[in-house]
Amino acid sequence: MTSKRTCCVSALCGLALMLCGCPRQTAERLSVDADTIDTVRKVLEAGVASSGAAEVALAEPTGWATVTGKFTLSGTAPANPTLTIDKDTAVCRAGGTENRVVVIGPGNGIQNVLIYVSSKVPNDNPAWIHESYEKVRTAEVTFDQKNCVFLSRVGVMWAPQTMMVKNSDSVGHNTKLDSTFGAKSENFTVPANSPGIAYLPGGASTRGPFPVSCSIHPWMIASMMVCENPYFAVTAEDGSFTIENVPAGVELEFRVWHEKPSFIRDEVSVNGSPTKWKRGAFKHKSEDGDTLTLNVVMDAAVFN
Repeated sequence: MTSKRTCCVSALCGLALMLCGCPRQTAERLSVDADTIDTVRKVLEAGVASSGAAEVALAEPTGWATVTGKFTLSGTAPANPTLTIDKDTAVCRAGGTENRVVVIGPGNGIQNVLIYVSSKVPNDNPAWIHESYEKVRTAEVTFDQKNCVFLSRVGVMWAPQTMMVKNSDSVGHNTKLDSTFGAKSENFTVPANSPGIAYLPGGASTRGPFPVSCSIHPWMIASMMVCENPYFAVTAEDGSFTIENVPAGVELEFRVWHEKPSFIRDEVSVNGSPTKWKRGAFKHKSEDGDTLTLNVVMDAAVFN
């Protein structure tokens, strides 16, 4: 008498042949009773359960930390290009003729360096998003232009936010936000003295900064970054920055970007030690209440 186990295996083999659709010859018709079907079902269910990968619980933050520091230049920065301003000159030349790609401020501080957390952060989990950022989530970001210059050379926003594209000039502009991944692209005609047109990135972030331009005044350029989380900063005139209430107790990846070299790949000095970041990235784990201070010195050759 054939055992129940043999019937089970035979049924499985027959099922596999039927699914494959392969031609076959059968010596005799296989008869399977209800008990055998139930056995096959249990075997299949057990197999799926045993082969599934165990879920790994992600560690959650244990508090909050601060990341602060300053980017300074070693050496003399290269000269910035000269702009050709040949339209609406009465308004536009008041903004200067220098294409301010590299801006060095007091104490050789490097302005417009973007530093942000590139790790995946759950935006709906209060363990990851500090309560101080809940007002930021719904706050409007301003992106203005004056004398045919984008006042934010490096704009940055959190994906849930709305950005108001303003025009403080007496001439019209065409502001083109050329996102190639994630966040929406837009091409706004912004009338003179416009109080603002809303840009909504659609809740999606970008892999890095994307270009912003004006079709009417083609020398106008800037960069925009839509971040997945609110942990970002752009360095001030003196090269300083601060990001408050960053998740602590978990390792985070940070990225550093500047318009000229893009993601910093060249060797830099961090707190006095030579360091080379891979595609501008480094990782750090802070403890609750910590302050991570990054004094970064970049050689002028990085900007050549």
